[in-house]
Amino acid sequence: METEKSDEMIDKNIEDSKTNENKENGENGESRESSGRADSDDVTCLKVKADPQDVTPEERKRNVKRLAGAISHSLRSKGEIGIRAFGFAAVGKAAKAIAIARNYLKVQNLKLECSPGFITTKVGDNMMTGISFSTFTSERPVDFKDVDLEKCKSILKVKADPQDVEPEERKDNVKNLAQAINHALEENKEVVVRCFGNATIGKATKAIAIARGMVATRGPDLYCYPEFIVAEMNGSERTGLGWFVYVNC
Repeated sequence: METEKSDEMIDKNIEDSKTNENKENGENGESRESSGRADSDDVTCLKVKADPQDVTPEERKRNVKRLAGAISHSLRSKGEIGIRAFGFAAVGKAAKAIAIARNYLKVQNLKLECSPGFITTKVGDNMMTGISFSTFTSERPVDFKDVDLEKCKSILKVKADPQDVEPEERKDNVKNLAQAINHALEENKEVVVRCFGNATIGKATKAIAIARGMVATRGPDLYCYPEFIVAEMNGSERTGLGWFVYVNC
């Protein structure tokens, strides 16, 4: 399992490698940039940094809410943004913020959806792989009702890999999860992927990104959004994240 300390070091190295980039630093270490698309429209990109290891739980929650505010504000003004994260802690933070932002946007009758994909950046002589959430909004139909995640036909529960697992085995585990997501989508066109902890959120997000490529070979595209879920574990309640994943046809 990757630790938040290692995630913080990854983020610091990535930021150090980008010192010559033009960017506007945002609150809490998030930053915004614009990158041109093929159709020459500007897409705002939010870069998510992992919190320091010694941050308090209260401050960690405030940081996620600040990021959620930045996401919802950018989506209200732009309609579409990218959210970039490297490392499990940053990916987990981004996913939680997207879930909160989705609730913020309901007030404006907007529906948030996203599609994850892989991105790379060079740190020294090494290439680092991260996740970019292509996130966008659309108007919520008057009769639109949120999906009850507990009633979805297909529910996958993600387990964190053991700490001493080999890198190749870790990759195989992600691919196996991606295949399970792809199979569920082929059968039922929707699946809920349940995660507890940043390690499982990161693992699930990578698998969803891989499954998106598998789905694309059949024609449709894959979309998803996260919601908070609660489950009882060892006699106490734990809050996790449920990714609702579906295809557009």
